[in-house]
Amino acid sequence: MKKQLPPLPLGPARGSLVVRDLTVRYGSLQVLQGIQAEIAPGRLTGILGPNGAGKSTFLRALLGLVPLERGEVRYGGQALWGEQVAYVPQRSAIDWSFPATVWDVVLMGQVRAAGWFRRIGKKGQQRAAQA
Repeated sequence: MKKQLPPLPLGPARGSLVVRDLTVRYGSLQVLQGIQAEIAPGRLTGILGPNGAGKSTFLRALLGLVPLERGEVRYGGQALWGEQVAYVPQRSAIDWSFPATVWDVVLMGQVRAAGWFRRIGKKGQQRAAQA
């Protein structure tokens, strides 16, 4: 039997990602206009659409990688951009042919907390294991 998820609470849930009036323009071309969304914690969310519909631009806007013409992105009631965001792009200039396990790559996400040239401690390893 499939586990039933609890219903979404009314209003922004604690830890939810809230997008209000998101508008992005590349030069004279308006790519996204007035996007509204709320993504509750613990929910799997997909972004669907045909090629060129703005899915990648939407993700880049959420990450603060493209300037917004208008709108805001909040996580847990605070502006999303800054130290709270990390992502793995579809394409990368990194040569991934070096011998690294998935565990190694996940641990790389703990480098900022541990500091450069320091070992990842037990707490960082636990965070990586949870991820």
